[in-house]
Amino acid sequence: MAKYKVVGIAGRYGARYGATLRKTWKEVMEKRYQDYQCPSCKTVGSVERLASGIWYCKKCGNKWAGFAYTPY
Repeated sequence: MAKYKVVGIAGRYGARYGATLRKTWKEVMEKRYQDYQCPSCKTVGSVERLASGIWYCKKCGNKWAGFAYTPY
């Protein structure tokens, strides 16, 4: 049996683009898709990214500017 590494979200790139770039991209994307807390209503998991740096709470409708891949 072959041993496999757990590569997570970066597995779709296979052996392409180099290990260092895939690891860096994986860290950024895992932060992007994490569940974040809304600063207004304090609900966890209702925050989504509309565009680069624009974040939105689905529950209370609050919209704010944050970082490109994390809301704060």
